[in-house]
Amino acid sequence: MKKLLFTAFVLISAGLGVAFSQVGLVKGTVLDKDSRAGLPGVTVGLAGSNQLSYTDAAGNFELKNIPVGEQTIEVVLYGYTDLTMTITVVEGENNLGELAFAKNLNAEALSSINSDFTIGGDELDSESSSQNVSGMLQSSSDVFTNIAGFTFSSARFRVRGYDSDNSTLYMNGITVNDPESGWGSWSQWGGLNDVTRNKETRNGLEASRFSFGNIGGITNINTRPSAQRKGFKASYARSNRSYTDRVIATYSSGAMENGWAYTVSGSRRYAKEGYTEGTSYDAWAYFGAIEKKFNDKHTVALTVFGAPVKRGMAGGSTQEAYDLVGSNFYNPNWGWQDGEKRNSRIRNTNEPMAIFNHFWKISDKTKLTSSVGYSFGRNGSTALNWYDAPDPRPDYYRYLPSYNVDAGGYNDIVSSFQNDQSVNQVNWDRLYNVNYNNIDTILNANGLGGTETGRRSKYIIEERRDDQTQLTANSIFNTEINNHLVLSGGIELMRYNAKHFKTVVDLMGGDYFVDVDQFAERDFKGDVNAAQNDISIPNHIVKEGDTYGYNYESSVNTIKAWSLAEFSYSNFDYYLAGNYTFTEFWRTGNVANGRFPNSSKGDSKKQQFNDFGFKAGATYKLTGRHYFDANVAYMTRAPFIRNSYSSPRVNNKVVDNLKSETVYSGDLSYNLRTPFVKARLTGYYTQFVDQTELKSFYHDTYRTFVNYAMTGIDKRNMGLEFGTEIKLSPTFTATVAAAAGSYQYTSRPKVTISKDNSDEFLAVDKTVYVKNFFDAGTPQTAASIGLKYSSPKYWFVGFNANYFGQSYLDFNPERRTSEAVTGVEDVDLYNKIVNQESIPDAFTLDIYGGASWKFKRNYLNLSFNISNVLDKQDMVTGGYEQMRFDYATKNVDKYPSKYFYGYGRTFFVMVSYRF
Repeated sequence: MKKLLFTAFVLISAGLGVAFSQVGLVKGTVLDKDSRAGLPGVTVGLAGSNQLSYTDAAGNFELKNIPVGEQTIEVVLYGYTDLTMTITVVEGENNLGELAFAKNLNAEALSSINSDFTIGGDELDSESSSQNVSGMLQSSSDVFTNIAGFTFSSARFRVRGYDSDNSTLYMNGITVNDPESGWGSWSQWGGLNDVTRNKETRNGLEASRFSFGNIGGITNINTRPSAQRKGFKASYARSNRSYTDRVIATYSSGAMENGWAYTVSGSRRYAKEGYTEGTSYDAWAYFGAIEKKFNDKHTVALTVFGAPVKRGMAGGSTQEAYDLVGSNFYNPNWGWQDGEKRNSRIRNTNEPMAIFNHFWKISDKTKLTSSVGYSFGRNGSTALNWYDAPDPRPDYYRYLPSYNVDAGGYNDIVSSFQNDQSVNQVNWDRLYNVNYNNIDTILNANGLGGTETGRRSKYIIEERRDDQTQLTANSIFNTEINNHLVLSGGIELMRYNAKHFKTVVDLMGGDYFVDVDQFAERDFKGDVNAAQNDISIPNHIVKEGDTYGYNYESSVNTIKAWSLAEFSYSNFDYYLAGNYTFTEFWRTGNVANGRFPNSSKGDSKKQQFNDFGFKAGATYKLTGRHYFDANVAYMTRAPFIRNSYSSPRVNNKVVDNLKSETVYSGDLSYNLRTPFVKARLTGYYTQFVDQTELKSFYHDTYRTFVNYAMTGIDKRNMGLEFGTEIKLSPTFTATVAAAAGSYQYTSRPKVTISKDNSDEFLAVDKTVYVKNFFDAGTPQTAASIGLKYSSPKYWFVGFNANYFGQSYLDFNPERRTSEAVTGVEDVDLYNKIVNQESIPDAFTLDIYGGASWKFKRNYLNLSFNISNVLDKQDMVTGGYEQMRFDYATKNVDKYPSKYFYGYGRTFFVMVSYRF
């Protein structure tokens, strides 16, 4: 069978080669229309193909092996008006001569409007696993992708319903997705907008010459100094979103005659309080890159950047709490202390990265690009913790009026939560007083036989740390075999380690905290070792800055290899690609836990996976302006380490039935490219098989923390997406985008429930009835209509009207088991327990505008954006059912769902100056 397929492939390729053998060379020089200087780093591409070229320092480009006949060439550079032209290619050389590229004085102002608009999942104190992809990363020349990345981001829209682990992100050829979760780590360069605008994006399964790709597409951000626009730029922005003030300054030398080029950039984003109460923001960013071209064959570059951020997070809450305080932007994470707002949930990250690149032009037809990247740093998030004391969170369900409806003084409880911020916000004074008055003596402190007497903190602020170190190296090889065949391939090696631990940040008026597990003290009375989080230091006395609770490491090693063969003919292109990935990971415990003395410290058994992927695609060019794309893929992927250990904080036990997931995917597109209309219509289908998901939470029935490991999760994502941009006149441009999807579970997963503090299994292979449930955290239907007016006098204004529908909350799987509905005879109650909660549809209106002025060779830009002009404050953007269920009374409302709301009316205004 394999020989038959191979023979057929060779014959088809040979036949196509005979039938379509004529090709031409398209070359030219891209110049700045005003200065007549050559423009480096301009993207010149053949519409409907993977054939791209970038202009050199003098603005020259070549597109080789272009099929003869009518073809559409696209020329793109940030800050200039896109150039689309249809040419007739003849066999041999086609010299387009000098292409005068006109500056788009409004382009920079327009792009800055949405530069920091996306609300990422890491800005919210959320239990949801959903992560949306930053609009900064999704931007490309594709109309739908641009609108989805920017305009739809306010609703946390995910393209095709994919989490960001299904999209691969590169910085200068180095993968920057988190190896533990697969999520794109775009926040590593937040604030470096000026130097991260040059990017190559492939949507969906499209072929790429720098990576095998992913089902959600791939993006490579190119920060080479020689590709940056020469000059100095400074900008200031004012907003009422996550931050209130932003300053950025950037200088790039451009490619100099001695072969050197360099770029430096820095920024600060700041807010004493963002849109949501109690959310401070303090972010810095720095960037430096230097490049040296030794000769026509060898060029090297070194890039260093970082973006330290410290910010207060917003927390979701129940609708009851929102209604009582009279605002859907209530944030339970903060409270007053000494006349200042203090947030208990502070995220503090600083993960700098260095990348070295070597570009080797072996010949006119062959090149090798090699890269090494190293990143390290801290990733921490603070939270309240407590011992032998009431829950300090103000919206804890026992404190809400609904829980106390039958208690005395109900009206007083309602009034207090409505009007008293010492009740509806964190009561820092009370927590400090509790600690101050709790005098205690600890016997055998630190296992040394002595005692520790003083104020024992019942409440503390802890920081949960995930400090990562990653070393990545790869090489990418590209060669043109002949006029019709281009081969690409690469290999990547990655070594990753993360240290997971907790530290005491604030004893809150106390003298010490004891590192013991209060649930183990209750469950294992009389066992002096079971409660110890570190059995080597019994009754460990911890103070501010000390590590406690858990301390372990995650290590991941991967080897990836991929290859791509692209065949190009007059009316038909196709490609074949394959990849192999070896994944190895393990857990290393740095302390021996008292509940698991023999399985918590040291290295666990190494888990190893061998995975493969295959994909193929074809493009049929009806004309140079109309073409059809089709792609199919099959791949397997190792489980992420974060979902692979049932209780990684305390032991080495691996989730049962751990296996690689399988992905089947395909899409079919129609594309239109003309100087006046750009459009794409795509249908897609993806099937995920054998996913694994791990949740940990407090179980009220078992009265302890449990680990909830679901295996055998199958999902199906399918739908349509459409985007078009139409130049109605030289001044008016209309855009339309629409997405209609269905993202559903297609299996009944099995769940194994284990106690966090013992080897006891509470359930094994219990069925979770979620087949046909919808994936949560994103609208499955979205649409936008926009109109923009661009004046010949360099000012513009526009609007977007947006619709979002079919969104669902993240569900509690415990409510979808047979035990949850045992004895329930009332049909309405049964449906209330098992049905998935939907989110109301929403409509928003955005307006934007700007103007530009030219002073000789200097440029001044002013831009603004007003999002959610109608100030709609009831748009739910996500949420989750609490991981608790009242088995005794089957009362669904006892633990109500928590919601996140999108911002009301917000603005962003920026002024920039370039010279």
